[in-house]
Amino acid sequence: MPTLHTVPFEVLQSIAIKTVDQAQRGPPQTIYNLLSTCRAIHDSLAFDANPLFYANVYDLQFDTAAQKRRYAPDRLAALHRARELKRRWTLLKEIKCITDISTPVDQGFLIWGNPSTNTVGTYTYQEKLSHAWLAYMLLTESDGRNWQQLSWARLVEWIRLFMFYDIDKVSIHAQTTGLLPPENEFRAVGMWLWWLSLRYENVVKESLVAHSAVNRMLRPFTFASFRYSFFYAPWSSSRLPDTDNVLNHFPGATQDGPLFADPIPHDRTITLPSYLGSPLLVSPPHICQAAALLFFSRMQRYPLGQMEWLPHDIQMMHNARRLHGPHHPYTPNHSTINYPTLVDSRQYDDDVLRMLSCRDPTRARTPRAQPKYQYNPGSFVGEWEGRFVNYGLMANQDIGAGHPAPLHAMEAEPLTQDVQAWSLREFHHPSTLTGRLKRQYHRFLRDEYSNGLPKYEPGTRTQWSPPSHQRPPPQKRSRDVFNGFFPFRLKRELVGGGVEVTETAPGAPRVPIFYVELKKGPDGRPWIGRDDMGPVLQMEQDDDEEDEEDADGMDVDEREDEHDEDADIDDRLDIIIEGEEVGSVIYGTIRKWDGLVNLRAFPSDDPNSRGSWLYRGYITSNGNWIGRSRDTWTDDFTREGYEGVFVMAKRPY
Repeated sequence: MPTLHTVPFEVLQSIAIKTVDQAQRGPPQTIYNLLSTCRAIHDSLAFDANPLFYANVYDLQFDTAAQKRRYAPDRLAALHRARELKRRWTLLKEIKCITDISTPVDQGFLIWGNPSTNTVGTYTYQEKLSHAWLAYMLLTESDGRNWQQLSWARLVEWIRLFMFYDIDKVSIHAQTTGLLPPENEFRAVGMWLWWLSLRYENVVKESLVAHSAVNRMLRPFTFASFRYSFFYAPWSSSRLPDTDNVLNHFPGATQDGPLFADPIPHDRTITLPSYLGSPLLVSPPHICQAAALLFFSRMQRYPLGQMEWLPHDIQMMHNARRLHGPHHPYTPNHSTINYPTLVDSRQYDDDVLRMLSCRDPTRARTPRAQPKYQYNPGSFVGEWEGRFVNYGLMANQDIGAGHPAPLHAMEAEPLTQDVQAWSLREFHHPSTLTGRLKRQYHRFLRDEYSNGLPKYEPGTRTQWSPPSHQRPPPQKRSRDVFNGFFPFRLKRELVGGGVEVTETAPGAPRVPIFYVELKKGPDGRPWIGRDDMGPVLQMEQDDDEEDEEDADGMDVDEREDEHDEDADIDDRLDIIIEGEEVGSVIYGTIRKWDGLVNLRAFPSDDPNSRGSWLYRGYITSNGNWIGRSRDTWTDDFTREGYEGVFVMAKRPY
């Protein structure tokens, strides 16, 4: 008579995998049931005896596409995935348990504690931190499966508890004292979890009381630019990594003040004890970025001039969910902020790679085995629209004068907001082009300049750089810093297909350098060429292998690594951004190290006007460009100016 002992081992594994696949959500409980049937099955399916089987279970229960894109293959070995499976379910069970036992409120305070009174609960800070980081990594890697497991662990309810027992309590204490709430690593990661799990319907269904409470929690973190870090390195540092001893250039940089801006790069590296089998070095996300996204989403929950959820929006949301699935991120047409997605991890690749590689701006690039942030060409090409919000100018002056309660000063005046629409273009130095774009550039030269122009030869880095003894020290680079990182010694001129940049400094060659324009193709990808070449380029069959190989057969990543040491520290401009809005001209550059965009906008009839503004920020998940604006009335970048916050997104039409 057949028994379980006689079932082939491969068939037994297939049965176990099938039972896990049918469950979809929650721990693989069916495997535990099989392990208890008899000793032979237990020995064959035990964790230590068969890590490959549990690695397959991991692949079945969690999303792995993002990990394959972001990490080296040795981190994804079978043994590491098996151990990660055990670690994840241990922590997910703990999250679910904390959520289940944190009611009623009195019981919750015993568990979570009360940060406003420095009361410590049984739920320790390290436990909170490990749970928050696990949820953050799962959400940024989610293509659908991760969100199912987080839903089993009741993550949304856990985030509500975090809001109530942590953010709400520190904000109430701040309201009482007038002091700004403190920032820590757990609070920053938790704020990002709040944003990543946000849905449009949750925002519009908030009651007036809840809406007011949420704004109270978010306002300090959103607008207190003089207290919270927003950038991975000081925005005034255009050349990174900066291995110089900048303390010699800023002898007073250790002083403190209400509006003092620290110009010195600092190491932000922290270590996650275990992730896929080994520790992971990261730079924690910024709390004020997530707070700004949450704040602006509530500011734009209704169209301008309306105070209710329109039936049209309800119908459009239901139609989108029926077409794309229940987790599709719906964003209404009136909103200039894109809501996060839980079914497309590619939207978070840039954020995660920035977190992994932009840790210490004082050191050279990480080894090749480490992931590295790279700007996606063409990200800024198109029409942009967004909101720009500032708190009162008098409040800014009071804080600068040493107001004892800066939060009270900020709330003494109403916020001012402005809606702007920009049209932006992108120009690249030919040597930075790779794959498909490089081939299109060669075709562009052949078609447009059949006679040949030596100054436009591709693949050479010809931009002149002043000798080191002629370069101003960092504390005297204010003019370039307040010009969108675009050196004043350079003259630019729009020409057919791009822009010419010419040196004007004494002793510099007068041969212009050509930057080719990247346009938006019919398929959404950037391309190079005349406007009437779009349909032709769309018909091209560019294989992935062809995109990843240069004419010399060298892999693109290898070629870029070969130039990294030189490319990151010189004064060369790789990318130029230009554009316009009503009555203003916009231009600037992108910091290659972390993708920080620094643009200057000034009146079109007065280029030297002190009425110009700087806009510095990052393109974050789902295409939101979030950053800070500041005036240029003062050219001292070691002090904060009159600052505001903005969020922009490309128009969907």
